[in-house]
Amino acid sequence: MPTPPLPPPTRRLVGLLLALSGVLLGIGMLLKVYVAVYMWYTSGAQNASALLLSAYLVGLLASGLLVRMGLRMRRGENNRRDPDANEML
Repeated sequence: MPTPPLPPPTRRLVGLLLALSGVLLGIGMLLKVYVAVYMWYTSGAQNASALLLSAYLVGLLASGLLVRMGLRMRRGENNRRDPDANEML
């Protein structure tokens, strides 16, 4: 049995916390990407710095998804798309 939806004030608070955590994670990941790129240019292209850089970029993508999820929760846009609708994606 699915859980009941959260009341609107709680949804807005949870959405705000998700968006805030995504922004903070994004700032941290941007700083780490800056350091990894600086290491790449100063020490040459090494496998370890390339691996770190790719992991940091995935973290940056995750932070963007957190912000998007938080903003959607704040706006209350959780309705799903109708799969039988005749529309272009």
